[in-house]
Amino acid sequence: METNFWDVLSLLGTFCLIGLLGIGGQVGVLSAAADEPRRATGKRMEKTPALENRSVGLADKASIVRSLIIRGNNSFSEQQIRALMRTDVWSVYDASVLEADFEAITDFYKRNGYQFARIVEAQNYVKEFEDGVYLGFEINEGIIGSITVSGNTQTREHVVLRELLFQEGDVYIEADKTESERILRRKAYIGSAKIEPHWNVKSESVTIHVTITDLWSLRGAFDPLPAINPEGGKFLLKAEDFNLLGSGHFAQFRYEGEIEADEETRHFVRSRYQIPRLFNSHWSFDGEFTQRLEGNTWTSFLERPQYFFLLQRPQFTLKSRWSAALLISEQNRRKRWYEKSVKTDIFEQNLQAAHASILRYFGDRNRQNYVGLWAESRRSRHELIETFGESEAAPADRDINSVGITIGRKRVAYYKTRFFIEMGQEEDFFTGSRYEFFIGYASPLYGSDRSESHARLTGISGWRQGDHILSTTGIDLSTNFTTRIERSKVRLQTSWYYIDVFDAGNDIYTVDKGYRENGFFDFHQTVVAQFATEMQFGWSGEDQVNLGSNTGLRGYNPQQFDGEKMMLVRLESRTLCGGTLFSKIDGGLGAVVTFILKPFIKRPVKVGLVLSATAFADVGYIWNGKRSFSLSEPKSSVGFGLRGSFSRLSGPSIFQLGLAFPLNLPFATGLEPRLFYGFNQTF
Repeated sequence: METNFWDVLSLLGTFCLIGLLGIGGQVGVLSAAADEPRRATGKRMEKTPALENRSVGLADKASIVRSLIIRGNNSFSEQQIRALMRTDVWSVYDASVLEADFEAITDFYKRNGYQFARIVEAQNYVKEFEDGVYLGFEINEGIIGSITVSGNTQTREHVVLRELLFQEGDVYIEADKTESERILRRKAYIGSAKIEPHWNVKSESVTIHVTITDLWSLRGAFDPLPAINPEGGKFLLKAEDFNLLGSGHFAQFRYEGEIEADEETRHFVRSRYQIPRLFNSHWSFDGEFTQRLEGNTWTSFLERPQYFFLLQRPQFTLKSRWSAALLISEQNRRKRWYEKSVKTDIFEQNLQAAHASILRYFGDRNRQNYVGLWAESRRSRHELIETFGESEAAPADRDINSVGITIGRKRVAYYKTRFFIEMGQEEDFFTGSRYEFFIGYASPLYGSDRSESHARLTGISGWRQGDHILSTTGIDLSTNFTTRIERSKVRLQTSWYYIDVFDAGNDIYTVDKGYRENGFFDFHQTVVAQFATEMQFGWSGEDQVNLGSNTGLRGYNPQQFDGEKMMLVRLESRTLCGGTLFSKIDGGLGAVVTFILKPFIKRPVKVGLVLSATAFADVGYIWNGKRSFSLSEPKSSVGFGLRGSFSRLSGPSIFQLGLAFPLNLPFATGLEPRLFYGFNQTF
């Protein structure tokens, strides 16, 4: 059979072409397999001998990571955890690299406040097969196994536990602990709070112990001095409990006699009740009722209503995303008008108010923005009771119904200290900032007596330098306007504290330990400076500014001077006294109180008497459109006294007692010392 040469050559060419195509397909498949890990992880693979040398790679493919399972990462996503690791799917398994990955993960958790986070060794596995390595591990983020409470001699344990931002079964976070301590310290019936976490090796969980110092919650007050004081004041008799039956509720009953020179004494009976947690939620209730004596008979609640109800859902924790409030109130009070320091008119003022608001927060614990809506109704009526001469008094009767928005921003930071305001308790001094802007509009469409707009800016900022210098500044600007600005108010106050001048330390006295043992005498020095101002524009006849003892100018009558604008500078040196002498005074006073209350209680009473010697100087100015500001016309005083506290009693307990020497009394022939005293004054 004859064979054509060209046919043979053609057949050989066909076989060669098929062979070349087959080789090209195999190279393509191998190239795709080599690129597969790069596509799966999205990471650039480092060249290794196993991948460079194909024959070696096929032999060592058992060292390639084929699977990586991560469990227990409830607080962070798997992508965040994988980003911390060098070991990943399609990488070459290396035990030392995986160990370094575990360290990186635990360091990451601890930097974010997960102090007890760790890798659970018992749950780790490394499984090696012919086709590769299969890895898995579990993260224990620090689960809380148990919580115990001590020091709560009166407060029920569940009342303390409900204030914590964590419970058994939650993950322990350091920021939750710090904020929980602040929440506990804000309670009027708790003097100190400390939360101590520990790792329990046996149970592989976190054990938390909460230690608090309960304060004596039942207290009374008796203030008879205004009855014999020609300047007048309030005769006070009250009983209150800041921790009723250990529940955290507040109850108060008080009698007040309002005594004013040349006026008939008015009598009030008030009762108040606060529930911090309605139905174990974060909603709170605060309500007060008042009855007033008219002539010789008590008015009924319906005839002369005085009350307020506040239903509030505060931003309990910085993790809360919203807050809300609803307030309804009606109050009757006396409004007095002064001209050149002489009382000219007395008005009976009736104020009715309703307010509702809701806020939404954005951000983290340190920085937050928030926005909200609010609606408000205010009705004011004035009745002239008595007049003593001509004056410019013309208080306006208003019906204002407005709606508006709130925009705010805050930077949250605190510094823990003592003897800033309170005396003995741990205090959280605010070193951050907060600014709020309100704008509202009132219209006859929803019942307002006219159309007008209202804008207000408030702000507070704290600052500290080291452990000694602290400062806080607050500002409040408000204005009402229609087609023009009609009324405006400006309030500003800044305070500076140079704490512990002699560097004696903040442990001279603590609520939980009492006085330290440091010799017969022990001193802690603080210097305070404060500047305050209030200015009104366009309020002539409707409202006025006063300057006197009620605004901080010690040694003068409560409303000695009147005007439209005021400035006040106060300087004070405080020397806190400690040592064995004052420890014995405190112990002796506690023994006396315990003896008196022995029929009613079984445990000893500690009152925590802390005393501070003070020396001060006050300088103020007040003026208006008729009396312009003059630097040569100050209203000033100097003096000395005691500033003290019963630090083991619930609630505000600061008291002041001293002598003030007014230096600018009209018709004064020399220094005329005046006794002054006050309760719950924080300056």
